[in-house]
Amino acid sequence: MHAQSHKKSPATEVHQRTPLLDGGDVEAKRTEILNYFHATFDRYESLFELLSCDEAYYKKPITLRHPLIFYFGHTATFFINKFLLVGLIDKRIDPWLESMFAVGVDEMSWDDLDDTRYDWPTVAEVRAYRNKARDVIDKVIRHTPFKLPIGWNDPFWAVLMGIEHENIHLETSSVLMRQHELRFVRPHYAWQRCQQAGAAPANTLVNIPTGAVSLGRELSEPVYGWDNEYGQHKAEVGAFQASRYLVSNAEFLEFVNAGAYHADQFWDDEGKQWRQFAKAEHPTFWVKGSHGQKDWKLRLLTEEVPMPWNWPVETNCHEARAFCRWKSVQTGQPLRLPTEDEWNRIYDHAGLTDVPRDSQANANLHLDPLAANQHRALHLA
Repeated sequence: MHAQSHKKSPATEVHQRTPLLDGGDVEAKRTEILNYFHATFDRYESLFELLSCDEAYYKKPITLRHPLIFYFGHTATFFINKFLLVGLIDKRIDPWLESMFAVGVDEMSWDDLDDTRYDWPTVAEVRAYRNKARDVIDKVIRHTPFKLPIGWNDPFWAVLMGIEHENIHLETSSVLMRQHELRFVRPHYAWQRCQQAGAAPANTLVNIPTGAVSLGRELSEPVYGWDNEYGQHKAEVGAFQASRYLVSNAEFLEFVNAGAYHADQFWDDEGKQWRQFAKAEHPTFWVKGSHGQKDWKLRLLTEEVPMPWNWPVETNCHEARAFCRWKSVQTGQPLRLPTEDEWNRIYDHAGLTDVPRDSQANANLHLDPLAANQHRALHLA
């Protein structure tokens, strides 16, 4: 049996980073990966402690996704299915659950409704399954021989894949919980909101000079990566301007107040179809108060709070593109979203680097405590 790790408040710790996969001591690396697995598995389960009752697991927050019971089981099933595929284990824990929880994570498009009726297991059954899966994964990490560096073709690579996959679903599941009715969620010490808010800064344009960008990983790099991260891409990026800050809630309010959600000229065809389907009149997590738009609130994981106007607005690509077209009309300047190459050029020009592995991120990264001054960039052609 594994030794259950002690859960700590995220406000008081730097969360363990993805382990480097090289080094000279296999057993020390084994211990590091084992601790990383349990910390990640614990954190994912702590997210589900936000749900206030069993009904919350089965009522869909949105029609485009499975209910949360699926996501509670899915990440554990992913480990087992991958371990079977690469030969780290030779038998299943529960074929029925491992079939049910294997697929159906994402809609193919915004209007891809899944009306299939499933005979979902109980919450207790899924929790018991996760405990069994934890023990299996723990034993694989403790006892499977491996060499350093751990590479793409090493069966042990699947261990890191499972852990990072679970980290990905922290976002998937938390966004669904954020769209649940408030009665289905409750506060939790490990998932506290950022307390910093204030007036939004005035946005200005910054000149980004011509420069080269180089993207992509080498297979020999000693860190886990997904397949689309590998290969090489190089490009010369011409000079452009970008907004100094990400678009704030206050800046986006002008778009909402201008009635631009009802102005077809700012929306492309797919955007108009999405807007009509969603009946959208403002960003998903904005909530009108009792006095309409005069006291907007923002829905967070477990509560609605007075609108933090300096926080970056959260939109989808349809809304972001429509905002750019609207802003172009207001300013007389040709605005659009930046390309991936341009984002990376901004990153290089600003002198940004990866957060040191033993330091707390001064940004919304790595689940470290938030900084309140991060905002959404536009591109000026």
